[in-house]
Amino acid sequence: MTKLLKSWTITQATRVGLIAGFFALILWPAYAIFQLPLRLPFAASLAALAFCGFSILAIHVTDLLFHRARGRRLRPIRVFDILLGVSMTLPGLITLPTILW
Repeated sequence: MTKLLKSWTITQATRVGLIAGFFALILWPAYAIFQLPLRLPFAASLAALAFCGFSILAIHVTDLLFHRARGRRLRPIRVFDILLGVSMTLPGLITLPTILW
């Protein structure tokens, strides 16, 4: 388990999150028409998207806590990571409660 967590990177979380987000965008119009049969796949893709966004934020915060001596050149990358993590986390967290309950 520890090896799996160490190998999970921001790049991998971004790739999986973008695939899950694309899948959710494809399912969204179909879910609006056929809600019951597509509830689980749509919710799973949103949950995967939210998990990937949250893991990007968690990896970023961990990096900030343990590597404080990084230079100014990483500041734009850090801002991009934070914006990407938030933009992947919020749609899932906002939409999932309305789908599941």
